[in-house]
Amino acid sequence: MDQPRSNLFPVLKNSTILQIMEEVNVPLTEAELTEPGRCKERVREVFVQLLNICWGLSDHTLHSLPKRIVTKKLSLSHPQLYDDALSEAKFFSLLSKLLRICGYYEFGFKDLMAPQAKRFRRQLSAMINFLKYTEDMGHLVAQALDEREELFAALDEVTDNQMTLKDHLEEARTMNHEKMLEREEAEAECKEMEAEIAQQNKIQSSIRQETYLLKKSANELKDQIANLSIALRELQAEERQLSKEVVHSPDRIKVDLAEAMQKLEGMKKTILAKQRERTLVHKQVEHTTLAEESVKEIMMVMEKMETKVQEYEIVVEDCDDVKNRLEEMERDLEEKRGKMEEQERQLEVVENQKSDTIATLTSVLQTAQNELDYTVNRLGTAESERLDGIAQLEASKQRVEELKSSIGNDRKKAEEEIANRIASFHKLEKMYWAKEEPLKS
Repeated sequence: MDQPRSNLFPVLKNSTILQIMEEVNVPLTEAELTEPGRCKERVREVFVQLLNICWGLSDHTLHSLPKRIVTKKLSLSHPQLYDDALSEAKFFSLLSKLLRICGYYEFGFKDLMAPQAKRFRRQLSAMINFLKYTEDMGHLVAQALDEREELFAALDEVTDNQMTLKDHLEEARTMNHEKMLEREEAEAECKEMEAEIAQQNKIQSSIRQETYLLKKSANELKDQIANLSIALRELQAEERQLSKEVVHSPDRIKVDLAEAMQKLEGMKKTILAKQRERTLVHKQVEHTTLAEESVKEIMMVMEKMETKVQEYEIVVEDCDDVKNRLEEMERDLEEKRGKMEEQERQLEVVENQKSDTIATLTSVLQTAQNELDYTVNRLGTAESERLDGIAQLEASKQRVEELKSSIGNDRKKAEEEIANRIASFHKLEKMYWAKEEPLKS
């Protein structure tokens, strides 16, 4: 148990204690206050009620044990034997701790088993002083709690705004990523189409050149066929005319006919070659027509590509808008972060002010406590001096009485001795005069 210390609280009068106990709804009679040894159960009830008021506990919480204690108790051989002892130990621990906080350091089991009026009054004075101090400082605690709740509410709001902005930022980033992917796909398609268009342009240019050459060759072949047809008709006409005018020998006719047949066969072969060339030219013309259709299709594709390019430009503009919105959202986020940091700094300033206020109140309380301790010490010293003076006065009175009685006894003894001596003197005188009388006669 702690060593006895000087009181850190004023010891109240009985009437004041009874009045304050009535105010806190803990009724107490003067007989219970002045003679607590006769009502130990009532003293315990008073301590329980004050403990509940000071700590804010309920009866169930006060008598319930922690889980680790219950677990340890159940591991014992006879746990039911420790129920009352553990509850009593918890109650005594809480009560002694509360009284130490209140400034009373001499509390023990004896104050519960055999309470004394003087100690009981000091214990109640300590707890009442603690209740009054808590009541006086309650507005500061409530003010600090209100400020704390406001700051936490502002912090929650800023946090919610930050989370909302983060969600918007993630959505914007997702949209931007999707737009970028679409843009890359459109760029890839444009590059492929540009490459295909360039290739088709080359093919179309070569086809046009080849078509021009084929058309030129076909026209030349047509002219040659026409010339050969005219020459053939002229030769046939001349042959018919000559055949009418000239009579050749059969051999000569056969030779001429053979030569003419050879020439005819050559002409037929030439005509067949020209026809084949013509067929080839027709095929080439058809290929040219197909190539022109392909070119038209390519032109349509190019028109579609122009539409795609326009759409791509629109997508690029949308991407730029999204980037601008993203930049604006990032700027807003930076502003929100700045505001949140400012609010955090304000919260830190308020916390510092709160700490300074608590430190100031603590220092003021400590100063007042020190002054109170000094005053109490002086009162204790004066009280001890007064008690010592009273004790010395009582001792002096007792000493005076003893001296008076001793003096009375000495006086009586002296008077008795004087009376005895006077009696002895008178006796000696009588004896002397008795002896002198015969001599005189």
